[in-house]
Amino acid sequence: MSSLRVLVVDDSLSMRLVIKQLLSSMGHEVIGEAKDGLEALKLYMECKPDVVFLDLVMPVFDGKKTLKKLLQVDENALVVICSSLGSEQDIEYCLRAGAKFYLQKPYEVAGIKTALNSLSETLEQ
Repeated sequence: MSSLRVLVVDDSLSMRLVIKQLLSSMGHEVIGEAKDGLEALKLYMECKPDVVFLDLVMPVFDGKKTLKKLLQVDENALVVICSSLGSEQDIEYCLRAGAKFYLQKPYEVAGIKTALNSLSETLEQ
């Protein structure tokens, strides 16, 4: 699997640190971090990441709104929704709206690897 450039979006600093460490240890590059959806959209335009790890529950501009906007900006955006609090309805909504994966927090290495392996195959096509 090739190294992916990842944008991490989470209002929790500790969660951003955890996922950054996990991604780096797997050989991926975290090219940006955002604490809310508005910051994420700006960074997405600037950095053009391969994959976005997007927290579902955030103040101001939540994951659902952010997902919708990202896909308006780039219909091919590869978004992984991450949440510890997501309801079944929210998760289904995001997957139907265009998110590629859902990861439950706390993060599990196996889940991250599965998501990224699948997404890197998408990018290679």
